[in-house]
Amino acid sequence: MESILLKALKLSESSNQSRISVEELNQDLELDRNELKNYLEYLSDKNFLILSTIGGPFLYGHIELTSEGLKKANKILQKSKNCR
Repeated sequence: MESILLKALKLSESSNQSRISVEELNQDLELDRNELKNYLEYLSDKNFLILSTIGGPFLYGHIELTSEGLKKANKILQKSKNCR
């Protein structure tokens, strides 16, 4: 789940105004369709992202980070930098 938020943060260039392609999001993550769908729905339920378009090979075409999602992703990023 954290890897999804971090990848979304990178692809959105730290903006909650960007639509992120789910296919592009999954390129490095290499999750299967159902696994990714479940993670995205969980993150949406937690108000970390918006499922903005439907369609494509992963059921959802695009997502958008919410303000809460940006905060959470930045917190994870800072935590990982501090652990190094």
